Amino acid sequence: MLRSNTVLIVLMVLLTSLLFMPGCEKSTTDPGAADFEISQSAEEGLASTWQTVHSLSSVEQVNSIVTGEDNLNESEYGGIYSTPQLRTEFHKLNTGLQEALSANVTESLQTGDSLIWFIDWTDPFLNMSVRKALYYNTETGIARYYEAIYQFPNQLKLSYDSTQIRVDLNYTLNDTTDDRFLNLYKLTEFKDGFYVSEIEANAEATDWDQTNQVTGAILNNHVWYGEQTRLSELTQELELNPDESGHINERLDYRDGTYLRKTVNFNNDYTGDFTERWRDGTEVSGTFDRIEDDNHASFTRLVDFPNGYILNKIEQFADVTLNPEDSSSHMLLNEKIFFTNGLLDTSELEIDEYFDDGLKKTHLIGANSNGSQADLLVTHYPEYQEVDGHYIGPKGYFSLINAILYSDGSGEIWLKVYQNQQAYLNGEPPLVVIYLHFNPDGSGDGTITENDITYNVTVSQSGEMKITNSEGKSKIVSGY
Repeated sequence: MLRSNTVLIVLMVLLTSLLFMPGCEKSTTDPGAADFEISQSAEEGLASTWQTVHSLSSVEQVNSIVTGEDNLNESEYGGIYSTPQLRTEFHKLNTGLQEALSANVTESLQTGDSLIWFIDWTDPFLNMSVRKALYYNTETGIARYYEAIYQFPNQLKLSYDSTQIRVDLNYTLNDTTDDRFLNLYKLTEFKDGFYVSEIEANAEATDWDQTNQVTGAILNNHVWYGEQTRLSELTQELELNPDESGHINERLDYRDGTYLRKTVNFNNDYTGDFTERWRDGTEVSGTFDRIEDDNHASFTRLVDFPNGYILNKIEQFADVTLNPEDSSSHMLLNEKIFFTNGLLDTSELEIDEYFDDGLKKTHLIGANSNGSQADLLVTHYPEYQEVDGHYIGPKGYFSLINAILYSDGSGEIWLKVYQNQQAYLNGEPPLVVIYLHFNPDGSGDGTITENDITYNVTVSQSGEMKITNSEGKSKIVSGY
């Protein structure tokens, strides 16, 4: 299926951008901030931090596409994203449906569409109220069953949660062997102050196997966010076909009028293509050959930046080989970064993924044409990932890197920048300490500390980092 559990090619382009520290000027200063300067070690540290975060975002897309995952923003509170998940939702409600059908409902049958079973029940100990109902149409043989929880304990963020399914019973209420799922509607509402306001999901079955199990579907999710967030709404459409073909469309709208758009097309021969439009106008396109059919995958990607950026474009090519005996994999990634001033950077990354004591680990070693190097180890836990490693910049600055990556695409990253690796080994204090919390789109905020002075840092999706001192003066440093 499009969401198969084939081995993840995790972090396949981690630090791809981090290794690209061009020899051109990387920063600009606001006109009123001439007296506000930071050191070269601080600038390189900031650039390395953002490039790591930006690369992690690229990694997630590459990984999900090559392995057949969906690369979607998935809410843990609602939404339908796969046919297996759809089948799970159906079977969960089908238990209630069978309970309703066993309650002598045939005595309540009327011609046409009518309510034939209903309960409304409150659990005084849990402080939860549940309503269930079954409608049946004698003329079509279609039943509608729904469950709604409309009262929750105070500690929960939910205020309302309902799910309805339509099932073709084939005019046989007491025979489940010929029942066929048709569609599902799910509505989840949250209490005021939560970062999500409402989630609506629709799922329409399009294909079934000989046992009436759903094998193809059209899925739609719509998320509305709380007014306290920068996000406005998220819309998603998925077409999942039995022959492995399909498509994904996703759009994330922000309150400032900008949006992020993604499209992925899957062919029935395990190949496909994708496009993206970032909030700043950057256009992304690429192709892929998935790993499921022959334990080999390939990936190409072109990132085309709009005018006014230091970068002109980025080209990537990855080749991945899976060892099915132990689920380990090896990947070689080559990348070119083209700058608007005509400079070119190239890199080669070798990534090995393996299992150690039941945990998946990813080891990445990279080298860049400007002499910089990176070595990272990623440990994958069920709910998050830990990243540990170091980066040596083109001028010899040594950065110790630690990061936590969360399942929703956000994370936290810490960098300590030293004069060189020997200074770190000697136990000397770091020249610069950086902390950033980043969002799924690569933007974020945090702090940078140098010479016992702490500055605030705001990061945009484009890679521009705004550093502000205690006097309100600011300086812009580019992530490239």
